[in-house]
Amino acid sequence: MPKRKPIPKWSLLIALLPVLWFVGDVVFVSWDAEADQVASADVIVVLGCNPIQNDVPSPCMQARGGHAADLYRQGYAQNVIATGTPHEARVLRSVLTDNGVPEDAIQTDDKSHDTIQNIVNSGMILQAKGWYSVVLVTEPFHIKRSALIAHDVWGPEVTVYPSPVLNSQNWNGLPVKAFNVARDSLSLMLYQTKSLVGQRN
Repeated sequence: MPKRKPIPKWSLLIALLPVLWFVGDVVFVSWDAEADQVASADVIVVLGCNPIQNDVPSPCMQARGGHAADLYRQGYAQNVIATGTPHEARVLRSVLTDNGVPEDAIQTDDKSHDTIQNIVNSGMILQAKGWYSVVLVTEPFHIKRSALIAHDVWGPEVTVYPSPVLNSQNWNGLPVKAFNVARDSLSLMLYQTKSLVGQRN
């Protein structure tokens, strides 16, 4: 029987690259994910997530909207942008108003179906309003990727202050945290791949 040829070391390295890439993104997504960098800004941008059904806010929606409303009441910004699909934006707007944010303080982006669209469409509102500083609100597993996309899309002229929502059910316990960090790391890998080929949307 002929001897098998040894597997070249370079092929093993190539096989390991996706694993190393994923591990690197996991570190990026999870490192300082709970660090709240909130500061006074022109506007709070709160990223939408799926409601349960009809007009019932999901725990995710309650957590994100409630945190954004808390920041508004504490005086960090006088304006809030609620982002998402038409359904998400409507429900998120109701969570904000139920938590003390006046209707006239809320701008709505209701044409977004993912994080990139959230950021792009919110950026159009920032530009129209002349706002150049943002408190960005979402959950910890999502905050690093969202802030990265915001820096890429809005550019250096917009200052971003990430403010993660720590009291979410999606950040409650190690298994849930690990699952959501892994899932968002895969989303980050997809975003990086699209960026490399110049197709982020």
